Amino acid sequence: MTGPTRAFALVGVVALVLLAVGVGVVLGEEKNVAGTKHDVATEGTPPCVYCHIPRDAQGELLYARDPNGVGPYSGLKPFCFSCHDGTVAPLKSYIFDLTRPDHPADPGVRGQDCTRCHDPHETGYGKFLKLPGGADFCRNCHFRAGPTDHPVDIDALTAGRAPPDGHWDPEAGDFSGTRLWNAAGTGPGSFVKCLTCHSPHGSQPDTAINTVAVSPLDGSSVSLCQSCHVSGRGD
Repeated sequence: MTGPTRAFALVGVVALVLLAVGVGVVLGEEKNVAGTKHDVATEGTPPCVYCHIPRDAQGELLYARDPNGVGPYSGLKPFCFSCHDGTVAPLKSYIFDLTRPDHPADPGVRGQDCTRCHDPHETGYGKFLKLPGGADFCRNCHFRAGPTDHPVDIDALTAGRAPPDGHWDPEAGDFSGTRLWNAAGTGPGSFVKCLTCHSPHGSQPDTAINTVAVSPLDGSSVSLCQSCHVSGRGD
C-alpha cells in the first residue's frame, strides 16, 4: 500500500471511529419518556412528538409549541403549564399565585428555568426531579447545608423537638408547617431535612422560600425557628 493510499485509509478508519463515537454519544444522551406520566401521545404515536417536532419547531429544543410567555411565565414555564394548568395534568393553582414565592429561576435559560430541578423525561428520583437526595435534594446545589448552616438529618422526635405544626399541604390550602421526614427523605418521619423548613413552590412571602414565616406580623403563629425550638423548653 502506497503512502497516499495508506494515509487515505487511515483517515477513513479515523472517520469511522469518530462516527461511531458520535452515534454512541447521541444514543447515550437519549432520554426515555415512554411509560411515564409525560407519555401523553395517542396510541401508535411516538411519545416524543407531543412536545418535540423536527420541522417548524419552536426554540432550541424543537418544541412543538411556542414556549415563550410574558413576565414571570416567560421562557420554559408556559410550555410546562400548557398541561399543568388542569387541562391534562392536575392543577397546581398555588404555583400560579405570584404572592407565593417559587425557587428563583431564569426564564428561558436552559437548565435554569423549571429545568433547574426537573427533567420531563424519566429520572428515577420521583416527581421528575433530576437531582437525588429526597427531601435533602437542595444540597446538590446548596453545599453549605449542614456544616455551616442549620444541620439536617437530625432526628427531631428523639431530641424531643416535635414541631406543633408538622403538616404542610399547599394543594389543600395549608401553606404553613414544618414537615419531618424519614431517614431517606421520601415520606413522613422524624428527621429534619431541607424541605422541613423550605419549599421550592408555595412558600411564605418575604422569606427564603420558607414554609413558615420567619417573623410573624400579627403574633398569631410561631416563627420558623420556634417551630421546633420552643421557648421555655430549654432548647
